[in-house]
Amino acid sequence: MMPLRWGVLRVRLAHDDWSTLTGKFNNVNVHVISSTPIPGKDKIIAIIEVYSDNVKVLKEFLDEVKRFHNIYRFEVIDSYSRRGRSIALVNIFTNFKGSITELVTYHDSYKYSEVMHGGFENWTILTWMRPQDFLSVLRERAEVKSYTWLSVKDTSSRYARGALTGWELEVLNRAYELGYFDWPRRVNLGELANILGVNKATLSQELRIIIRKLALKELEGSRKSNLLP
Repeated sequence: MMPLRWGVLRVRLAHDDWSTLTGKFNNVNVHVISSTPIPGKDKIIAIIEVYSDNVKVLKEFLDEVKRFHNIYRFEVIDSYSRRGRSIALVNIFTNFKGSITELVTYHDSYKYSEVMHGGFENWTILTWMRPQDFLSVLRERAEVKSYTWLSVKDTSSRYARGALTGWELEVLNRAYELGYFDWPRRVNLGELANILGVNKATLSQELRIIIRKLALKELEGSRKSNLLP
């Protein structure tokens, strides 16, 4: 098995997007649950969780996001309260071209965490690029306020040994090398499953477990750094 040449980049960005509204509404936090480019549409469909300790402020924030110039569709799917917070689950359509998501998608990288607060976007990105090269790409569209880089050596210690088994590392490595995380994908789930000698259902579950393990580790680190409540 070839060694993984990857690392984890945690970066705080400021750029001209609707995320800037979290600076105006400072007690509003946004967690991007999912963000998927739509082939041929030049759009991203995203599910976001927006929360605040003030329901009036939350509603005002949502009204402004709805009117923002690059929001093409806006739908509140659900709203509820939890632990004294008012929470809204929202479906939005926004631009893919010119977005940070586009840069991540086309530059050997994979996003697995995005949180917005105080006018900034806090991204956690699994990347196969050198950190300075990827930061240069990001600076084409955003101001990099701060970042931390966890190298392949540190990542292997923090993530792989503590969370991923040898088989899970092999699955992750082959999935990357064969283009499963590319957009569009160079290999689909069925093809990757055949190469690895497992069925699609098993591989799908393995990939979810891998991403969940990595995400939990990173979210844990984000909370320790006060990027998440």
